[in-house]
Amino acid sequence: MPIPNTIKLLFSLTLLLAIGAKMAAQQPPSQPRLIVAITVDQMRADYLTRYAHGYGTGGFVRMQAEGFTLLDHHFSYAPTYTGPGHAGIATGTTPAVHGIIGNNWFERESGQRIYCASDTTVQAVAMEGSAPGSAGQMSPHRMQSTTWADELKLHNGGRSKVIGMSMKDRGAIMPAGHYADAAYWLSGGDFISSTHYFDELPKWVRKFNNSKATEKYVRDGWDLLVDKDLYQGSTEDLTPYEGAFKGRIRPTFPYDLEELAENNGGLDIIKATPHGNALLVDFALLALDAEELGRGEATDVLAISFSSTDYVGHRFGSHAMETEDTYRRLDHDIARLFDALDAQLGTGQWLAFLTADHGGATVPSMANALGMPGGYWNSAPMAAHVDSVLNARLGEKKWVRSYDNGQFFLDRKLLRSADLEVDEVCDIIVDIARQYPEVHTALTARQLASGHFEDAPGAHVQRGWHPEASGDVAVVLRPGYIQYGRTGTTHGSPWAYDTHVPLLFLGTGVPQGRSYEPTLIRDIAPTLSALLGFPRPSGCTGSPIEAVVETRD
Repeated sequence: MPIPNTIKLLFSLTLLLAIGAKMAAQQPPSQPRLIVAITVDQMRADYLTRYAHGYGTGGFVRMQAEGFTLLDHHFSYAPTYTGPGHAGIATGTTPAVHGIIGNNWFERESGQRIYCASDTTVQAVAMEGSAPGSAGQMSPHRMQSTTWADELKLHNGGRSKVIGMSMKDRGAIMPAGHYADAAYWLSGGDFISSTHYFDELPKWVRKFNNSKATEKYVRDGWDLLVDKDLYQGSTEDLTPYEGAFKGRIRPTFPYDLEELAENNGGLDIIKATPHGNALLVDFALLALDAEELGRGEATDVLAISFSSTDYVGHRFGSHAMETEDTYRRLDHDIARLFDALDAQLGTGQWLAFLTADHGGATVPSMANALGMPGGYWNSAPMAAHVDSVLNARLGEKKWVRSYDNGQFFLDRKLLRSADLEVDEVCDIIVDIARQYPEVHTALTARQLASGHFEDAPGAHVQRGWHPEASGDVAVVLRPGYIQYGRTGTTHGSPWAYDTHVPLLFLGTGVPQGRSYEPTLIRDIAPTLSALLGFPRPSGCTGSPIEAVVETRD
């Protein structure tokens, strides 16, 4: 008996609907209108929990409640500095590949220290009448890999708009990448840029600078956000482990920033206070509107690096009340940014991730006072010891060109002319370095080029070592030891306090939850590539984070 045509039609429609539903399920999630890439300079992972009692519901807490949190997220290399950190997040690889081996490093060819973002082929782009000079001669040209933002924009036929911003030039430039439309950083209280991007500041940037927003924040000074007794994650307001602003004896609240400005960088004193983060969000909110971010045909990118946290950490340390106050205020500013994104683009129409470029050590003098190990290191005696031994054995010449970033750079040309083996000289240096109790180990270029290391610190140093740019011997300090002043803190090591940082995702296509599975900084870029379907950066060595990109019902 023939099947009626109406039944055939219904069957066909049902089949088409089923096929369509299956195809829709297999397609990647809808594209966010905007990706907001947030980097918090010197944010240790434990700041999420230690300061949690002071956070509101719209910033860090919202990201954890509505998005996905990676709780065992690490840098897999050293040195852990700002330049390499931002480059690693952006490129999905390590200094061994992207080439940003420090903020500054010794360059063999010129015999000079170079800066990670310096570029004498470009000029500053600033307000009329200002002269930032070399502060504006910056670009990403030293970064030897594309970034995820580069690849996204290229994938979208150049239609994505990419803008980076920070208090620091390197914090604005590296995350934005090579193909960015703009990068802005603060100099003399104004946001500036370079001719790598354009020849004149956009009208909206000039308007912001003319608003004198920096001056207003400086006039406001810096006092505690809430009552002192509510700061449960920090030490007392005055401890011997905190540094002070120049011209100020006691590091205690309140701070009269106008009075302190003259001896602390003028209007740039704002960088060293939480007001720098607030100013950056003010700037970002204006950029959202003026640049119409998230309103174009393709996904746009806004990369924001909050630098004030680093300045505060360096001066006051990782347990100071000033540091806790800075993070409380940052939480409010991030919530303010998210509220604006919801209002302008719509809830669920944007994607944000938040991580850090490195962590920071507990102030060693504080650790010692509490009976914990750690201490201070002065490399000068070791370097002098090396020079003395080499001169005694090889003759009175300058065999070591530089000791920089914990690495010895030998004069290879001089050694060859003297018919000496570089590896043998490196072994002498290693033997000397290991005599110092503060030194955990020392590794030669030969070991780092061809050796196999199972875990930190060897594997971390190896991934941070670049065959063309790095030194001949790398010296690694014991955990808790820093080469720094007796107050405040620093970073750069392969140890957990410097490598363990937060990673939070929120928004379009992101599941809700958390994971304790180990993840790495170099995994962020391929995760974004997997979520949005664009190619990975050219030097990428990371892998997508399965918990974030896995297929969801």
